[in-house]
Amino acid sequence: MRNYLGHFASLLLVPVIACFFACCSNSVDTVEEEIEETYLSLDDSEYPYAGIPRLVIQTEGLRGIYDKKKEIPAKMQIYGENSPESEIMKLTIRGRGNTSWQAPKPSYKIEFIEKQNLLGMPQNRDWALVSNYADKTLMKNYLAYRLSTNLRVFYAPRCRFVELYLNKTYMGVYLLVETIKLGKNRVNYPQSDDVYVVEVDEKYQDDDPIFHSKVIYSWGKPFTIHEPKTPSPEAIAVIKQQVTDFEYFLKDIETAHSDELSEWIDEDEYVKFYWVQEFAKNPDANFFSSVYFVWEKGGRIKIGPVWDFDLAFGGYDMESVNNPQHWYVRGSYWNNYLFKDEIFDGKIKKFWTENRDKFDAVMVMVDSVGTVLKKAAHNNFKRWPVLESVEYDYHPYGYSLYEDAVSSLKKWIQDRLLWIDEQE
Repeated sequence: MRNYLGHFASLLLVPVIACFFACCSNSVDTVEEEIEETYLSLDDSEYPYAGIPRLVIQTEGLRGIYDKKKEIPAKMQIYGENSPESEIMKLTIRGRGNTSWQAPKPSYKIEFIEKQNLLGMPQNRDWALVSNYADKTLMKNYLAYRLSTNLRVFYAPRCRFVELYLNKTYMGVYLLVETIKLGKNRVNYPQSDDVYVVEVDEKYQDDDPIFHSKVIYSWGKPFTIHEPKTPSPEAIAVIKQQVTDFEYFLKDIETAHSDELSEWIDEDEYVKFYWVQEFAKNPDANFFSSVYFVWEKGGRIKIGPVWDFDLAFGGYDMESVNNPQHWYVRGSYWNNYLFKDEIFDGKIKKFWTENRDKFDAVMVMVDSVGTVLKKAAHNNFKRWPVLESVEYDYHPYGYSLYEDAVSSLKKWIQDRLLWIDEQE
């Protein structure tokens, strides 16, 4: 009887014990889920904290990012030196860029589910993570955007340096940049079918909303429409007509009245935009790609914002860009006609004289940014050892260390300043 009762008791204990372990297991799972929900893991044993924020991003199921169209659900957390400095934020991530997307260290586009303030930048949902893989100083985009801000352009993208960990893998130093879009804290125009953000873009995709202008180039110059997002055929026809009419005006600018130019473009903004691009000798600014303008129906074309300078300031596979002498974008497309207007040409010269100190300040900026990025650059080039790469080492002065790259950039800027001074 005792053995029977003991056996019966043991049978009763089985579900109790099972329930106990199940509850414990569930509790452990719950705790792990709570930990996972509170912190995204960061292993920085190989790439230690270098003085700039770390962005830790994990995609759903650690899924890979294989194209520029498909948005992958993900989470992101900002880390400081020893611990997270933000809550976990939900977002999507996809590839971005043209040449930069093909690089071993690609660029990304992130879009948050809810608007976020990031590292002191105004609240928004959209940012770009720019890899600057071809830029061995990692700072050329930053310099151009800060210079534009100092020149008081109508809008220049705000940006911050970060180190990126994606799916538990260290990806290097990135520039977290505001994307070009309509909005209160971006391109400050109302969102409307009458407001356009357009890019001269030879790298356009087949499914992009585009039009071609054949007034200056008979084979057609492609313009991509970024705003409105899904323009109607009628809306495309309106902006195409505006560009066409403007280009006919440009072709006859030598016989037109000079004051008529101000009816077509915002000359002050054009002068600022021109000087940033010319000073940096930006290859894309040769009306090839990343030349943006904003136009509101019934108003004037406002060129800008500036974008994409990773191949500027020398360091490119073209002698015309590497050489700090000679004009580069002055004779290209619209510029070729604008400089035939004596009053416009006079404004260009006057602006350089009156704002020379702001361009000179870029050299000071190079020193300060180089100091800030020194440790992070060590991490970056440990991950991507390209400093001595023949494929990307086109700089006329050459370098093998990050400090050499920074010194070379500073010398290029100094030589560029001196050459422009001699012309103006």
